[in-house]
Amino acid sequence: MSYKVLCFCSTSNLIQSINSCLKESDTGFNFQNVECNGQTDFSASIGKVAPHLVIVDFSVGKKTIARILQIISSSFVTNRIPLVLAVPDIKVVHSDVDLLAGFEDYIEYQNESLLLPRLRLVIERRMRTNLLLEKGELFNDIALGASKTGSSILVIDSKGVITWANQGFEYLYECTIEEFLEKFGQNMFEPIERGVNADVIKSCIESGEHEVYESVWFTKSGKRKDIQTAITPIYDAEGNFSKIIAIESDITSLKMAQKALDEKHENLLSITEHLEEANRLLDEQRQEIEKQKISLEEEKNRTDALLLNILPEVAAHQLKKKGFVRPKKYNQVSVLFADFVNFSSLSVSYSSIEEFLAVLTYYFESYDEITTKRFIEKIKTIGDCYMCVGGVPQTNKSHAFDSVLAALEIQKLVEEKAKIDQAQGNPVWRARIGIHTGSVMAGVIGKKKLAYDVWGDTVNVASRMENRGEAGKVNVSESTYLAIKDFFKCTYRGKVLAKNIGEINMYFVERILPKYSKDKEGNIPNAAFRKELAKY
Repeated sequence: MSYKVLCFCSTSNLIQSINSCLKESDTGFNFQNVECNGQTDFSASIGKVAPHLVIVDFSVGKKTIARILQIISSSFVTNRIPLVLAVPDIKVVHSDVDLLAGFEDYIEYQNESLLLPRLRLVIERRMRTNLLLEKGELFNDIALGASKTGSSILVIDSKGVITWANQGFEYLYECTIEEFLEKFGQNMFEPIERGVNADVIKSCIESGEHEVYESVWFTKSGKRKDIQTAITPIYDAEGNFSKIIAIESDITSLKMAQKALDEKHENLLSITEHLEEANRLLDEQRQEIEKQKISLEEEKNRTDALLLNILPEVAAHQLKKKGFVRPKKYNQVSVLFADFVNFSSLSVSYSSIEEFLAVLTYYFESYDEITTKRFIEKIKTIGDCYMCVGGVPQTNKSHAFDSVLAALEIQKLVEEKAKIDQAQGNPVWRARIGIHTGSVMAGVIGKKKLAYDVWGDTVNVASRMENRGEAGKVNVSESTYLAIKDFFKCTYRGKVLAKNIGEINMYFVERILPKYSKDKEGNIPNAAFRKELAKY
C-alpha cells in the first residue's frame, strides 16, 4: 500500500532527511512538502493531497502549530489524520510536554534511522484506531434505532455492568432485566450458569473483533430457547476499551433445520483452519530456509575469502574439495628472503609502537603488491623477515627471473624511501635480500591454524643468502645465477658455507643488462627481455 506524507516544514535539513529516507528505496511513501507561507497554503494542500500522515515542523512556531491542529480537527475528513511533530532535539519535548497534545508521535531532525519505521507505525496505529471508532459510531446509531426491535440489545460498560437494554430483552427472555440480574449477578464478564464464557468476552476485548456464541435459556414456564449472542467491543477516541454491544436473537426455530448444515460447516471449517495453519507453517519454514540459505551463503563467502587470504587459490580449492592439502614436491623454485638491517635499533627509534608498525606495514604491503604482480607466492612474515617463493603452487619456468625482478624492485623502493627519510631526519630502513633456486616440499600442515609453507634445504640456503647479503643488494646463489646470468649483470663475491650442502658461490645482481633494460638503472625489463622470457 502507498502512503502519502504531507510535511509543513521550513527546516532544510529536516526536508532533506525526510526526502532521503522516503525516496532512497521502495518504501511505499510519497512525500510532499508545503512551503511555510501561511495556514492557507496548508489548508489547500491537505485538501488536495488527502495524506495518510502529516508532519509539522517545530520551527514554524507554536501559534502556527496550534492553528494547524485547529484546521485538522475542524473537519470530519481530516480529524482522523495522524500528526507527527518534528523537533530539533528530544529536549524540546521534555521541556514542554503540552506541546505534544494533538500529535500521535514526534521525530528528531537528524534521527534518520528511526524515521521510516516510526512513520509506518503511526499510520498503521491510527488506521486501526479509526476503524474501531467507526465501529463504535456505527453501533451508537444502531442502538438509537433498535430500541424496539424484536431482538435483545444490551450495552455493557467496561466493568461488565449492563447500562442499557431495549424492550426486545424482555420479549426474548420473558423476564425483566432486574429478574435477570438477580439470578446471574451484576458482572456480565464473569462466567454464569447460562453458558456465557468469560474467555470469549476477554478475547473479544483484547482482539477488538466481534465474537458470536450461543446459549440455552429456559423461561419461567419451562420453555427452552436457543439464543445467539453477538458481542462487539467499542473503543473511545484514545483507543481504550469503553463498552460492549451485545445483540441477542432467538434462533430456536432455526436450530433443528440448521443442525445438519452446522455439522458439515464445522467439519469444513475445521479442515480449512488446519489447511490455513499448515500453509502458515509451511510459509514460515520456507522463510526460515531462505534466511538460513542466505546466512550459509554469506558464511561461505566469508570462509572462501579468509582461505584465499591465508592459502594460495589452488590449495584453498583443494582444501574445500577434499578437506586436506597434500604436500607436493617442486623440483625447481626460487625462494626469496628479505629482512631489514639493524631492525632492533629501528624498532626503538620511534616515539610509539603504532608509528613503528605503520612503517613496517607500509613496506610489507608494498612487497605484497610487487610479488603478486610477478606471480610470486607470499609464504609468511616473521618479525622483519619477508619470505616468498616463485614457482609454487603453480609451476612455471620463469620463477628465477620473476624473483630477481621483484627483488630489484623491492630494493629500489626501499632505497628511494631511505633517501627521503634521511633528508627528513627520519629513521632510515635498509634491506637485505637473498635468493636461492632449488627443490622444496610445499603444502598445508595442521587442521586448526592452517598455513601454507615450504620446507627443504633450498629454504635454508635462501635464508643464508639473505644473511650474507648487504644492505641495498640482491644476493643470489650459484643456481639462481646460472638461471638468470644471460639477462642480468652479476658480480661474483665469493663462497659461503651452507649446512648439509657445503660451499656455495654467491653473486650480487647489479641490474638488468642494458640491452634488456627499459630504464637507465636497469630495474625495468624492456620488450626484448619479455620476448625472451616468454620462451621459458
